[in-house]
Amino acid sequence: MDRNQKAAGGKRKGGKSRGSLALLVFSIMSVLYFFSILHRVGIAVISFDIMNEFSTDASLLGLMSSTYFFPYAIAQLPVGILLDRIGVRRTVVSLAALACMGSLIFSTGGSILILSVGRALVGFGVGGFYVSALKAIAIWFGPRRFATLAGLLTSLGNVGGIVATSPLALLTLAIGWRGTFLIITALMVVFAAIAWLSISGDEGESFRSGSSVVADLREVFSNRGFLLLAIIPFFVYGFFISFQGLWGGPFLMDVYGMDKAAAGFYLMFIAIGFTIAGPTGGFISDRFLMRRKPVMVAGIVIGLAFWSILAFLGGSMGPCLIASSYFLLGFGFGFANIYMTISKEMFGSRISGTSMAAINLFNFMGAGFFQYFMGFMLDTLESGARTFPAYQAIFLMCVAFMAFSLVLGVLSKETFGGKGSAGAAPDASGGTGGSF
Repeated sequence: MDRNQKAAGGKRKGGKSRGSLALLVFSIMSVLYFFSILHRVGIAVISFDIMNEFSTDASLLGLMSSTYFFPYAIAQLPVGILLDRIGVRRTVVSLAALACMGSLIFSTGGSILILSVGRALVGFGVGGFYVSALKAIAIWFGPRRFATLAGLLTSLGNVGGIVATSPLALLTLAIGWRGTFLIITALMVVFAAIAWLSISGDEGESFRSGSSVVADLREVFSNRGFLLLAIIPFFVYGFFISFQGLWGGPFLMDVYGMDKAAAGFYLMFIAIGFTIAGPTGGFISDRFLMRRKPVMVAGIVIGLAFWSILAFLGGSMGPCLIASSYFLLGFGFGFANIYMTISKEMFGSRISGTSMAAINLFNFMGAGFFQYFMGFMLDTLESGARTFPAYQAIFLMCVAFMAFSLVLGVLSKETFGGKGSAGAAPDASGGTGGSF
């Protein structure tokens, strides 16, 4: 065998090795994101347990649940900056350790205050998982696979949303909510250790920022297209996760008299819709339309349809309409979530961590605000009776702001192939390997 044949053989072997590494990194990041979703929406099926154990009202429960989202939002910019400077491995494992500590505190807390502290630590810790995973996809895979793999990531992670419905409800009935979250904590520790041992630091200089933190932040937040886009997740995701992660279960229990297991069953349809739509929307965008904006707009329209159904028919829905409408909510958000890809493409690889973290900041500002605000509305309207008219006021609010988000989506710019990047270099990096 001559020298050229040997070199070619070594290249093939190296490509295979890189492909295996890419697959391993993607798998680990998906599992960590799974725990992020599980913690995020798991409160919905244990909400009555906590309210009964601590004799609390809807406002205080909403405030406790929202303590996950505000630290999550606060974590976004530091996480993005760290990803663009010290890489995925050190960023995500450090935050995973903090999340494990918070999960332990939440599982053993003896008051709403302690539960809130634990949930806040969890929120800040897992705040790095999603953006770190997206940065990893940008590094280890080519840009023309990004939307598909980002959608697949959300789908695999959103298995946590499925587990957080009926399976979690049944487990809490068997061993209690504290025992259930102690098991979750132990599993998080195991996978954080696996992440430390397995994720490579082979990222390349094109994925590291060479400018100052202030310059990177100025580049992102002075971009008018980004600021217009950022309003959309504040409402779209804020409403979505407030319903899926907290008030979707109590709505069925209050209005339809369901028990926890039955409510958990219907909540599962949201997660199923999201799981299907995530990779589907990304694949359509990457391979067929080769555009981002139509997918996002379609997702907002579907979400608007869900809130309209609940606003006008939500007091008298049959089982089939409940299940299909909940599915519609998840499916719509699976398409709308492509705004994460849009935010990356506005600025390219060098500060992709910062730009995606910045848009994710608005996701969780909306989530934290609306989880509390919806609880406040329920305690205030109808003398706190939590009847359908109280929920209907919430749904009508969602209809109005989803319509506003639709207008913003129509006005937003296309970014596929570097379009609409507002002066940033198009993201033409090929990644470092891997096929999926």
